[in-house]
Amino acid sequence: MSAAASPSDPGVLRPIRAPDRVGIPESADLEAYADLARRIQVETIGTDEFSYSAAELAVLGGNPYLERRRFGIFDGGRLVAAAAAWWEREQADGAPMITMVGVDPTHRRRGLGGRVLDAIEAAAHDVGRTTTLLISEHRTDDGAGERVRPPQGSASLPADAPSVRFARSRGYELGQLLVASALPVAGRGRHFRELAEQAERSDGYRLERWRDRTPDEHLEAFAAARSQMVAEAPSGAVDFPDEHWDAARVRDEESRAVAAGRTHLTVAAIAPRGEVAGFTILTLAPGKRGAYQDDTLVLGPHRGNGLGMRLKLANLVELSDAAPARTDVYTWNADENGPMLAINRELGFRPHSIQATWQRG
Repeated sequence: MSAAASPSDPGVLRPIRAPDRVGIPESADLEAYADLARRIQVETIGTDEFSYSAAELAVLGGNPYLERRRFGIFDGGRLVAAAAAWWEREQADGAPMITMVGVDPTHRRRGLGGRVLDAIEAAAHDVGRTTTLLISEHRTDDGAGERVRPPQGSASLPADAPSVRFARSRGYELGQLLVASALPVAGRGRHFRELAEQAERSDGYRLERWRDRTPDEHLEAFAAARSQMVAEAPSGAVDFPDEHWDAARVRDEESRAVAAGRTHLTVAAIAPRGEVAGFTILTLAPGKRGAYQDDTLVLGPHRGNGLGMRLKLANLVELSDAAPARTDVYTWNADENGPMLAINRELGFRPHSIQATWQRG
């Protein structure tokens, strides 16, 4: 990166800053990044339902627990390529998650994707992060011919897909595939309520529901359960960084979500002795038609009691009450996570797209 180069010169590579609000001169780069990421997602998987607005990125980007870096290449002042990553600040050697490497269609085949990835990787290496993770997205019918498979699961990717060729050319190995699935929910509140009632058991577990803010009496137990998400969720051959959650981090996430216009619907299973045995979170982003099924976990000692199905059904009922206009729920599950995928199929989820995690280092 040349410090002497003007930001408006063609091919200028520079960091993309993230101010705490949009609509000001300092937010122009972030707004351009959000637009480029949205357009690439539509091209890649056919929807922008999973994209973030610049306003959301500005608010969520101030998370004190995560370090975020973005780099862009500008041609005549227009953003034509970008890469983004985040990593856990507390975990000194935790692998950065490179969530996006994208190039405008008019500027491809010029090595711009490699340049922005170089910048992100260098920023990570400068702070001692030698292992990096890279995310790519794919349609479920994304080609035929030779396939690339992760060590676990039955899903695969076409070897000739551009993002597959790019990742492999950079030395990344496919570590895990997540199946993104969609469930139509519009007008089905009564149906989900009936299913939830049928799934009820008298086994000492009770379901607690809340919106946006965790009740004080469950805060510590909920934070402890969230800390187990990375440790207990299937991870394939990927060294996902640990996440430490405490009450302060839960409250910070909640306040940022509300400030970004997001709604969180949470259902937790409380065990007879009072600990959180499992939980599921639905996120409603502003301006979207669907809802995102975020973390869902039943902790090891409490599995085998049907809690996964009970939690998901209870939150579908909550969604129908809180936001009946939402049309779909989207969820992401490891391809090797047979039990959770079976629950999703029983509920009516159908595959929508594939998210790949690649690892190098």
